[in-house]
Amino acid sequence: MDSASTAPEAVLEIELAPPRLHGLRALAEKWALHTGFSQAEAGRMLAGVDEALTNIHLHAYSGRPGWVRIEVEPGPAELTFRLIDHGRPYDPGHAPARKPGEVGAGGWGNLIIREAFPRVERKRVGEKNILLLGRPLPREKGRS
Repeated sequence: MDSASTAPEAVLEIELAPPRLHGLRALAEKWALHTGFSQAEAGRMLAGVDEALTNIHLHAYSGRPGWVRIEVEPGPAELTFRLIDHGRPYDPGHAPARKPGEVGAGGWGNLIIREAFPRVERKRVGEKNILLLGRPLPREKGRS
């Protein structure tokens, strides 16, 4: 982790609508770079966060604006993004799980998320969906 630079903000809450996604994307990218990931790895992580936000917008909120909160936890061994929304519950039975190289419609978003984040956890707490995305920190700054 780059202790010489000021850490980006660690929590952001906005109304999730396509014109406002830039703030969430920028936050995720800043944290990935701040914690030592290369530009390429930060890009993969950003693709995973983008896909997760798109899924929230399309599935939890049926394509309508809705609130989402992103919390970032830079731990000693892992960078974690927690995305919280108040939309419909996630039903894994309605989301096909694709594998690399597989052909078919649907389910590609979850593959993008899984390839960017080895740890993906979903849960429903009260009226909230919580999606946790975790990726081990690079061993050396700039190498992942």
